[in-house]
Amino acid sequence: MMRRRIHVHVLGWVLLAGWGMTSAPVAAQESLALRGGKIIPMSGPALEEGVILIRNGKIEAIGKDVAIPPDVKVIDAKGKVIMPGFIEAHSSRGMDQTNETNPNTPFLSVIDGIDPSQEYFDECRRNGVTTVAIFPGNNTMFGGQGAIVKTAGVTVNDMILKRGAGIKISLKPTAERSRMSHMAALRKELDAARIFLEEEKAKSSPKPTAASSDASREPKDDDGSTTNGFQRPPRGQRGTAPRPDAGNVDAAQVRAALASLLKGELLAFIYCELAMDVPQALRLTKEYGLKSVLVLDRDCYKAAKLVAASGLPVILEPTLVFWETQPQTGEDQQIILPEVYREHKIPVALQVTGIGSGNLFRQPNLPPTLGTNFLWYQAATLVKYGASEEEALDTITRRAAQAVGADKLVGTLEAGKDADLIILSGDPLKIDTWVEKTIVNGQVVYDREQDRKLKGLLQSDAKK
Repeated sequence: MMRRRIHVHVLGWVLLAGWGMTSAPVAAQESLALRGGKIIPMSGPALEEGVILIRNGKIEAIGKDVAIPPDVKVIDAKGKVIMPGFIEAHSSRGMDQTNETNPNTPFLSVIDGIDPSQEYFDECRRNGVTTVAIFPGNNTMFGGQGAIVKTAGVTVNDMILKRGAGIKISLKPTAERSRMSHMAALRKELDAARIFLEEEKAKSSPKPTAASSDASREPKDDDGSTTNGFQRPPRGQRGTAPRPDAGNVDAAQVRAALASLLKGELLAFIYCELAMDVPQALRLTKEYGLKSVLVLDRDCYKAAKLVAASGLPVILEPTLVFWETQPQTGEDQQIILPEVYREHKIPVALQVTGIGSGNLFRQPNLPPTLGTNFLWYQAATLVKYGASEEEALDTITRRAAQAVGADKLVGTLEAGKDADLIILSGDPLKIDTWVEKTIVNGQVVYDREQDRKLKGLLQSDAKK
């Protein structure tokens, strides 16, 4: 079990380095070969002094005896560690705004707000993050559609891995609503979308014969109307979905977007602020047949037993260790989320706090340590509290890709997958390990040797 004491002055300049802009990407190569490094593929055992052959942005071959053609540029990785790029399973960064003020906009996409020039993406490349699932923030109801993007590209289209990654559903009520009214409004929209689907299905089905349309064969409610397996709208509105006004385009768009959610075409990323939100999320998942991913805030550890029984993918809140006062005794108790979720055998994916340059001193609620801004630090925290290094690295690579539905393309180093990988100076979870190179789609998009700002910071620190 790894237990390291991280000195504040060391972490300080590492963080400052993470906040600076990276150097311009190295010129892209049609073909690359990484030779001589220790390969951690996350799909099998580590390979000492292996070779990875990359062509057209994909991994063509990986192994010890891979032949390197003469036209391929070779990167000597001897003494280095090669592994998949890190994946952040949930983030609201990289956009001009993190959240919609309108609580009901499932038809909007974060793609329209992503800014490839943001410092956030430079920060990602420097710290070995190659893929991010970007979603609207949590102060919403149906916040919009997320996207899975690579962290390198001149335009948004260059970055997109998956457009419709899912719809953000937040169970945290907006300021003007109680939890009861928030849930009622949420269910009303889902019910309308479900009725719409039923109507569309009926239109496309052959007209029933007199025998097959015998309504007496269907279960009836108290006034004799059929239930069709779900709760019906109030009397007087049955049989039709709520119709938007002719000029209300948003209402039709909301219904169409939520219909895609109910058909399973989009994942439901359900944010739970409190433990009491977890059973509501599970009811919604079951009642509406959602393909859900649970995005759990810190209080949700109290519902860990329910989470474990659900078997749903879980993304944890960035602050993994905190203190809270027990209401019964008034005593302060340290809560260690990695221990709680491991005890209940719940696989988790991770996210970071997202503190960027320029806003450090304007954050009203800073986390206990700024290390939570780094995925490697989050993974190291899991190791500190009992996880193996392999399991910890899995949470920020393979498991994160599985949680967001991108594991066929990224998350492991295998032939046929995207060539998204990082070359490290040493052990991935040691504080003195650096990202030497970050490669996205077969292109070197970060090279530490060309990172002039980082060099300037290190030289300045050495003179002190």
